[in-house]
Amino acid sequence: GAYGYRIKRSTSKNGTYKVVATVKGKNKTTYQDKKLAAGKTYYYKVRSYRTVNGKKVYSGYSSIVSKKAK
Repeated sequence: GAYGYRIKRSTSKNGTYKVVATVKGKNKTTYQDKKLAAGKTYYYKVRSYRTVNGKKVYSGYSSIVSKKAK
């Protein structure tokens, strides 16, 4: 029952993660990050949210995933 997803990115696994996108809609489950430096590794974590009584309620974060930009 997620209403959307909040995606955070960092340039190091244990670094500071910043929100790069909020994907809205329960049927939208993909995101393409386009503002990356080629050859650099980025780390991502995601959490879902729902709206309950007008307030966003978040899940815990996913496991951290790393991707090297092409």
